[in-house]
Amino acid sequence: MKIGLMHFRVGETDGVSLEMKKWKIVLEKQGHEVHFIAGTLGKEEGIKIPLLAYEEPRNLEIRQRAFQSLEDWAKDKLKNEIDKLAEDIYIELKEKMEDFDIVVVNNIFSLAHNLSAAIALNRYFKENNTKVIGHHHDFYWERDFYSNPTSEYVKEILENIMPPREIKHVVINSLAQESLKNFKGVDSTIVPNVFDFEAHLWEKDSYNSKILEKTGIKENDIVFLQATRVVKRKAIELAIDTLSELQKNIKNYVGKEIYTGKKISEDSKIILLMPGLDEEPSYKELLIKHTKDKQVNTIFCNELLEEIRDEEKGTFSLWDFYAISDFITYPSVLEGFGNQFLEGLFAKKPLLVYEYPVYEKDIKKNGFDIVSLGNNATYINNKYEIDNSIIKNAASKILEILFDNERAKNIIEKNFELGKKFYSYQTLDIILKKIFDL
Repeated sequence: MKIGLMHFRVGETDGVSLEMKKWKIVLEKQGHEVHFIAGTLGKEEGIKIPLLAYEEPRNLEIRQRAFQSLEDWAKDKLKNEIDKLAEDIYIELKEKMEDFDIVVVNNIFSLAHNLSAAIALNRYFKENNTKVIGHHHDFYWERDFYSNPTSEYVKEILENIMPPREIKHVVINSLAQESLKNFKGVDSTIVPNVFDFEAHLWEKDSYNSKILEKTGIKENDIVFLQATRVVKRKAIELAIDTLSELQKNIKNYVGKEIYTGKKISEDSKIILLMPGLDEEPSYKELLIKHTKDKQVNTIFCNELLEEIRDEEKGTFSLWDFYAISDFITYPSVLEGFGNQFLEGLFAKKPLLVYEYPVYEKDIKKNGFDIVSLGNNATYINNKYEIDNSIIKNAASKILEILFDNERAKNIIEKNFELGKKFYSYQTLDIILKKIFDL
């Protein structure tokens, strides 16, 4: 079959782009012809529909007036602007789209980011009798931004084509499946995020070892990697709290080796390494203050991170950072699924995890061996907090794993095999064969 994978953008590091890439790889292995369709393509090849771009200025203005405030627009003007943009997108589709057996529409029919795009696509697919699968990663009714439509016309669009009820629906977790059923009365298939567990393992080498030199980390420092973006819902302060507790006890292990072979000395430090993009400056400033208060060595180094390592520029891939780390921190309080969790499994590193709702509902039952921060965080003074007894217990377990070579290796291998069993490309292959058997 000829299959289109459509979104506002592809070829970037956001979760939707990453999953689309995985779908393309698996579907092509099945023998299908697969094309990306998006407003921006990044470094990918595909069909470019510029008016679908995530940052398209006309749509951003409409979006603001449709959900925040009409300001100086009348309701009729809002409707006219939505319809005009929809017509222009429809014209672009007619000019640039090819004939597809199926088009998988990612988030355009569920997030309400671009109402005009949803109108144009719904019209185009009906007129061309194209089969459509709605792949819904996010829902507008779960975002505060979209909670107060400013006109009846906007409400009609949300009700009728967000998403269209007659198409096939795919979601990424069981909470989303329940939400879609409750709000829209439609059934859906769960396709979890996956990872290529058959790929070459990430290993420390002469090049990525230079990360230590560039960041001032010593060979005998213990490196904890926070591989996520630096945004509030990642609750990185919980990792800082845990490492602060850990730092108090590390002196008791001088002369001993951790499972990666590092020998602890008097000057060994606990390091929290953060190469992720700083997307909320105020939150980063809060974290900097929190690390000072908690006396934790934290290194922000996004300038060293690129999608692919570039030795001429002296930059590294995210996989390089995993390779030189000893432990992974993943204290997020909210995730659609959890790509970094899967990356940690593949990297063969132990994980510190806050049991966010999707982890608790969908992932935990598979038996992963993690150091848990529980599931009962409270938000106080712009920071997430959990009971100090949980922090102390987590720090104690981390030390046990670090300094017990056999236990660490058993945990790592067990988690890798479970990841391979439940969240591999082979798993995705089986699910997609059922979905595309229309």
